[in-house]
Amino acid sequence: MYRRLIPKTKFKAQYRNVSKPATRMKENPERMQSWQIHTYGDTKELKLASVRMPVISRPTDVLVQVQAASVNPIDVDMLHGYGAKVLNLLRKAKNLKTDIEFPLTMGRDFSGVVVGKGHGIRDESLKLGDEVWGVVPVELQGCHATHVVVSHDLVRLRPKMLSYIEAASIPYAGLTAWSALWITGGLCYKTSLPTILNKRILILGGSGGVGTLAIQLAKAWHMQVITTCNSDAVNVLENLGADVVIDYKAEDSDDLIKNEGPYEIILDCANQGPELVRQKGFECGTYITLNSPLLRNVDELGYVGGAFKNLADLLKYNIPLKENKSFVKWGFFAPCSAGMKTLQELVEDGKITPVVKKVYPFEELPRAYERATQGHLRGKLVIDLQSRNE
Repeated sequence: MYRRLIPKTKFKAQYRNVSKPATRMKENPERMQSWQIHTYGDTKELKLASVRMPVISRPTDVLVQVQAASVNPIDVDMLHGYGAKVLNLLRKAKNLKTDIEFPLTMGRDFSGVVVGKGHGIRDESLKLGDEVWGVVPVELQGCHATHVVVSHDLVRLRPKMLSYIEAASIPYAGLTAWSALWITGGLCYKTSLPTILNKRILILGGSGGVGTLAIQLAKAWHMQVITTCNSDAVNVLENLGADVVIDYKAEDSDDLIKNEGPYEIILDCANQGPELVRQKGFECGTYITLNSPLLRNVDELGYVGGAFKNLADLLKYNIPLKENKSFVKWGFFAPCSAGMKTLQELVEDGKITPVVKKVYPFEELPRAYERATQGHLRGKLVIDLQSRNE
């Protein structure tokens, strides 16, 4: 039960009920089901547990009954302990009540129904029963559970043309692509059509979750998109709007890529790395990798050693030398309301289409993690919770 404080007089206050968590778990409405780990490791550490319902602790939080959630590479990385030191530091810095490391629930994007909200959220913004989609910051408990609490500014009404499954497949990968191009790639400073029109972008590994959305974002921003993938994904990427799709296994693939350049941006979704890209002679103004060493360096070297290593890596690739003809930058997932707004508008305008590889029932979530670990996906893996909520 959630209660809102309403002033009665200058010195007194009374409480009234605002909402009740409309969970449908008949056996115990105060509890929920959640996939958790109690130590880092492989998929054997994932355990389905009955736990207490998360509490709305801030006036701008919402409680969402999850209908679908996706599995992203970051979930698999966190299962193995990636970024643990930095994420624990973030939890402490934000004075989170959930700053205890374990048990840990993964899951960064979801779709569902609002079943509770803080008193700071007006009905015209979000109301009980609204169907929504959204993201969870990486330092918070995730959405691979029947319910999740998240700030209302990271939640938006679900586009009606998308199912719960389709909606859950977009936010995390979409915000990663949006942040990499719009913020890291500097497209936010080139908003006029003449400035960006027909600028060329190379997306290495365009068939994954981030790649498929990066293609569609770049096309929505009127760029010329060249991308690489395996031969079995060529038709998919062409249907998403890519102007040139190159089979990276073809003998002349590197020559084809060079001939299409130079590029305004190279977005590396294939973890090739800046050294290999430069060695192959792919010319660009800005190279962006999603395989940032920042968290890994801190995990391996500690806060101080990791910070120095990060600075050294940044200088190594960006000091003006003969071979350093482009800026090297690291792209990150950014849980941002502006990015969610952009994704919402582009979906509603028909400029973004979800690409779902496979759907798993909630009870089989570890299988989705195992598939994600194998890589080479053609779209997203999504967990379906709708049957549990009926």
